[in-house]
Amino acid sequence: MALQLLAPARMAQDFEQFLKDVFGDSLSKISQYSSEQRQRMQAKLQEFAREAIKDELTKLHQEVAELRARVAVLESERVQASADQV
Repeated sequence: MALQLLAPARMAQDFEQFLKDVFGDSLSKISQYSSEQRQRMQAKLQEFAREAIKDELTKLHQEVAELRARVAVLESERVQASADQV
């Protein structure tokens, strides 16, 4: 029973040792390459996210400017309507 519980851990160690035997030092190089790839991918994703946020922020600024212009028109129309009533 105890051997059955230890079997998965031993299999992992055996597999790791097998990889070291087959690839030798290349295994650490593969791990390092994988880590570098992950870092590059994260950097690209962050760059895409920044660009998307910039685009959205630009759109929001445009919408705010349009709303301000519309409010100014409405205010002038209200002032004109008040002047016409007097």
